[in-house]
Amino acid sequence: MLAIDDSIEIRKVLKSWKNIYPQTPSAIFIISAHWDTRVPSVNIVERNDTIHDFYGFPKPLYQVSFL
Repeated sequence: MLAIDDSIEIRKVLKSWKNIYPQTPSAIFIISAHWDTRVPSVNIVERNDTIHDFYGFPKPLYQVSFL
């Protein structure tokens, strides 16, 4: 809900970061427990699709894209 609900207080704090860090990041580092491999792996690609692996949330959440 953080991506769409302006009534969540921490959202205001996170949105204010653009005043402190005005540059758009060139990369995002994500660690996820939702991927299983035999050995530790790193996926380095120019772009990954957003995977919506949840259900029952408001429609705007399914339209969020980080591309």
